[in-house]
Amino acid sequence: MSPFFVIRLVLDFTAAGLLLAALAYWWLDNTSHELIGTGMFILLLSHNVFNRRWWAKLPKAARGRPSFLTMASNISIALTISALLVTSVLISRTVFGFLPLNGGPSAREIHVLAAYWVFILAAVHLGLHWSMIMAVIGRLLRVGAPNPIRTASLRAATGAIAAWGIHSLFVMGIGDRLIARPSIDFWDFQESTIGFFLHHIAILGTCACAAHYAAVSLRWAGGVKQRTDAGV
Repeated sequence: MSPFFVIRLVLDFTAAGLLLAALAYWWLDNTSHELIGTGMFILLLSHNVFNRRWWAKLPKAARGRPSFLTMASNISIALTISALLVTSVLISRTVFGFLPLNGGPSAREIHVLAAYWVFILAAVHLGLHWSMIMAVIGRLLRVGAPNPIRTASLRAATGAIAAWGIHSLFVMGIGDRLIARPSIDFWDFQESTIGFFLHHIAILGTCACAAHYAAVSLRWAGGVKQRTDAGV
């Protein structure tokens, strides 16, 4: 396995961690928030540079339903990140504070809306590449051939995370944030900081799990159709 690929994977997970930290705006001061966001955008830029060949092959990317799902996910997250970046510059008070720009309340609302959609779409992106990630981790840890006990344990853990993630969606009011519904219900970081991050990690796991199994289902349905068409 290429060490360069492992480094890329570490950088991608670091970008996800920075996104999660940036969502905790009320836990940070504005300067820290902007610096974290800037670091995240730099890592995301490097991610797209590393994957520039995929974008070059975009017209030929959709050759099956799972491929179309990946293509739609990648385009959606690229557009949403672009909106997040533009609004970040417009409302910046530190990193881009020297620019004569003032986005106003509308830009702030779009910024928050885009941030939560990036979070959900990043989880979907993770889920669509989960098989590859697990294969890499398995080779790094030198995990042996699949066995029923390990498989059952992992599926049980996945089910528990998914259940908690669904609960966390309501606790954190993610539905309202994804439709830009006004809310004054903010997380109390003085009461619990770790709870904020654990709820969001659970939500990330739930969305990733849903995307992974959706892709698996589409791949299975496509295989059944091909066998049916072939008369098997």
